[in-house]
Amino acid sequence: MHFRRVKKPSTALDMGPLIDCVLQLLIFFMLSSTFMSPKVRLELPQATVSDGSTKPDTVVVTAAAEGLLFVNQHEVPIGRLEPTLRPLIESSQTKAVIFRGDKALPFGTFIQVIDAARRAGAKDLDIAHTLTPTQEPDSGP
Repeated sequence: MHFRRVKKPSTALDMGPLIDCVLQLLIFFMLSSTFMSPKVRLELPQATVSDGSTKPDTVVVTAAAEGLLFVNQHEVPIGRLEPTLRPLIESSQTKAVIFRGDKALPFGTFIQVIDAARRAGAKDLDIAHTLTPTQEPDSGP
């Protein structure tokens, strides 16, 4: 006599497709994060208060301590800064420029960048900095 066996469905999940998706996402985020900002190591000055407002159409000027200038991730010589900024500021609704400068940057370079941005039509100039936590004063006995 021949008995028929009923196969039980497998309750295990196949992890292969899940691992493939996770690895693809990891590679995507690793690659996309390398293109987000210029490869300039800055040590920004610190402040204790931040307004927290960044507008999407602002222009970012980055200045390294070595004298390199970048406008929205593109290297620009100091002499070409104003002509480079002018069309970007004119197409911006906010007419704002964010300045990211290394804390060892010479003050003269800072003034040159600010002057070029003003001549190019910038209405708002913001200075990027790192935020340090504030300490609460002791409320003694």
